[in-house]
Amino acid sequence: MAYITISNAQHIIYKTDIKSLDLKGTVYKKKIFFFSKFEENSLLAIQELLKDPEKFITEIYKPIVVKDTYKFVYEGKPPAYHKAIDCPRISANYKNFEIPEAIREKGIDEIIRFRKWFEENKHLLDKPDVFVMRLELRWGIVTNPKEIKRYNSGWTEVENYKLEELEQKIDDLLREAGRYYYASQKNTTILKRFNKYTFLAYRDEPIDNNDTGYPDNEVKALLKEYNDKIKKPLKRLLIEYYRLTLNPDLKLEGNLLDQLGFKPCGQCYDEYNITEPLTLTNLPDNNDDLPF
Repeated sequence: MAYITISNAQHIIYKTDIKSLDLKGTVYKKKIFFFSKFEENSLLAIQELLKDPEKFITEIYKPIVVKDTYKFVYEGKPPAYHKAIDCPRISANYKNFEIPEAIREKGIDEIIRFRKWFEENKHLLDKPDVFVMRLELRWGIVTNPKEIKRYNSGWTEVENYKLEELEQKIDDLLREAGRYYYASQKNTTILKRFNKYTFLAYRDEPIDNNDTGYPDNEVKALLKEYNDKIKKPLKRLLIEYYRLTLNPDLKLEGNLLDQLGFKPCGQCYDEYNITEPLTLTNLPDNNDDLPF
């Protein structure tokens, strides 16, 4: 059995070329009208992964491309899977540091040298004055690199719903979506025009073809609220519904996780010697982490 973090599990779906897929099927037994084509394809792709992992990998999945942007100290490493559920790395908080712009401007070779220097001196981060002094002496930089912290989503067992309970939760949320839609003339007007395009709420650019009669800031605020209250939690419930109805214990035989671009954790696997069947136990269940 192998475990991966919820965040890494999402790579299986959102590193697939969702826009190019033409998947058949329905996202639920009742028609849902407010998902975009991209959202529908993402949910259908999860169904395909659960139904037949090997078919998903060979016919649908686009392998993870490990890309180094040379913007951060730690980049370019493939995601890992773990043999031990209590492996410290599976629950460790992700911590990274932005490479100072003055270093990035000098090119890749300088970035690589800075990364090596950083690794050798990171133990001094608990002594900021000493670290900054060495930073200035070696690189002529007087400010600390911007620290980037991202908290690990961890591995989480999905709630132990009975199928009937889960269907009830989904149906209740669909009814809530209807109430939200008709709660006011403003809600109806904006959602009739943009309920499939809630991603617009997170863009800085003006909304094209905003003919609702409401300014962009009000449209974006309502779409964000609608996304947070309705669409995100509904997607989470639907993913759990697929797991329960299609494959409660999704098993990936052989080296499927390796084919997906993952690597075995160097701490809990003995020299990457993998002989057990691999089980992916946790598709994304955190609303904020959903990639679509």
